[in-house]
Amino acid sequence: MAHERNPIDVFPEMREFWQAAAENRLLFKRCKACSRAHYYPRALCPFCQSSETEWWPSSGRGTIYSYSVARREAIPCAPVVVELEDGIRLTSVVVHADLDALHIGGEVTLHTLRGAGPPEIAFSTPEADAARDHARRVIDAAPQVPGLPAAHDADFQSAAIVGAGTMGVGITMAFVNAGIPVMLLDRDDASLQRALGRIREQYEIAVQRKRLDAAAMRERLGLIAVGTDIAAIATADVVIEAVWEQMGLKRETFALIDQHARPGALLGSNTSALDVNEIAAATRRPHDVLGLHFFTPAQSMKLLEIVRGRATSPQALARALVLGQRLKKTPVIVEVAPGFVGNRMFGRREQEARRMLLEGAPPEQIDRVLTDFGMPMGSFELADMTSGIELGYRRRQETGQKDPLGDRMFESGRVGQKVGKGFYKYDPGSRKPKPDPELGQMLAEIAREVGIERRAISDDEIRDRLILSMINEGAKLLEERVTERAGDIDAVWLQGYGWPTWRGGPMYYADRVGIAELHRRLQALMQIHGERFAPSPLLTQMAAEGRGFFDGPAHGVQEGPQ
Repeated sequence: MAHERNPIDVFPEMREFWQAAAENRLLFKRCKACSRAHYYPRALCPFCQSSETEWWPSSGRGTIYSYSVARREAIPCAPVVVELEDGIRLTSVVVHADLDALHIGGEVTLHTLRGAGPPEIAFSTPEADAARDHARRVIDAAPQVPGLPAAHDADFQSAAIVGAGTMGVGITMAFVNAGIPVMLLDRDDASLQRALGRIREQYEIAVQRKRLDAAAMRERLGLIAVGTDIAAIATADVVIEAVWEQMGLKRETFALIDQHARPGALLGSNTSALDVNEIAAATRRPHDVLGLHFFTPAQSMKLLEIVRGRATSPQALARALVLGQRLKKTPVIVEVAPGFVGNRMFGRREQEARRMLLEGAPPEQIDRVLTDFGMPMGSFELADMTSGIELGYRRRQETGQKDPLGDRMFESGRVGQKVGKGFYKYDPGSRKPKPDPELGQMLAEIAREVGIERRAISDDEIRDRLILSMINEGAKLLEERVTERAGDIDAVWLQGYGWPTWRGGPMYYADRVGIAELHRRLQALMQIHGERFAPSPLLTQMAAEGRGFFDGPAHGVQEGPQ
């Protein structure tokens, strides 16, 4: 659908109004003749028809006179009638806020929506504004790590990426988008040519959508060289391994990298969960090795988890932070642990989501609860889109683990969108998920086999079991010093997993719920569902002391537990 004509062109006398709206300011007209004010001004005063009107700035604050909630819109919103402090009543919407917390008389603040078309006057809430302020602070604070030296030899004139699969392609694009030449390597030329084809296709789409011009596309493609000889990494300032997530293969690859990379080159593994210490031990220079965990698609996702191994030098960490910022990422330093920060919390949530499937909650209900909470996509739609069933099965094959649901789905060919069925079914050529009765039958059979009694589960229970389990895992990460700052956990989830900025991050959300209340609800879940909901010792201590995660000396960047 084509955008409407620019209102400045249609109503040039409103130029000042629309320019202010683009800056998140609201103007209204006051009539000099009758002294009355009106919104969305006309050429004449609507009360006395005088042409003697003038612009006045609004505070942008008001209260809700009436509202309803529309959840199934592209952006969940609440149509509202707002009474501004300035004495004007207007019809608008509340967006990017907790719609369940809205009430008559509740405060709202101006939150203009800006996109490709004209700005739209909308509102949010003071609570959502405070959460967004917190989100900005923790994202800005993530690269600011006390105690690290100044980064030397961090100019990064060239990079080498080893592995031309999906992650290798995305990481290559991230580097050339930042103007850094890349040598992309793989074992066979066919893989490299497929990778180049995917990169070209992505840039061609960007040109078609006018996000990039043809000259810039040619320039970026010109920064990429490909080859099959690992010796070609010899001149690179940073070498990143992006091979399959299998320890033996990663160690083999790093042993080769160690032979050919120049002295002092930064050596990064794009592992999402494996032990960086074990990977680094395959080299004679573990001080230069760290995890550089990019999120997919790596060319656009903002998060970069920098994983510090036991031997990783402070200088390597400092250089990695500089590299992350040059790539326009939010770099967050974490310690070695299964899943690091993001995937460990995500894995705990997904474990609970799949448990509830067997207990009787359909995938569409669980996904709806997550999207109503503000997440961009639900667990099962995401798994279908990213081949999560297949990836999980192959990892379990390597470790010998079993998962009755995941194994049954893989063995029955339910691996997601690409085959038309996974947790949902998909019509040919469509990506729109549809409920599948066949899955319901499979879930009931597995539940009987493992002794789970099925029942209806409320939305409130689903939300608590998903979100509170994540927060509890975040508290454990702080206890174990996998990360030192609660703000870094929030930055990971804001930049890597689509946590809504208007909720500030999972640990910020915990403070808003209240640690004592959160602790009480976890205890109640533990009584029903078992020890996996046992509150972490840190949460128990915080609840007893009446403090939150962000009661430290520097909001969002306080020290971890002592």
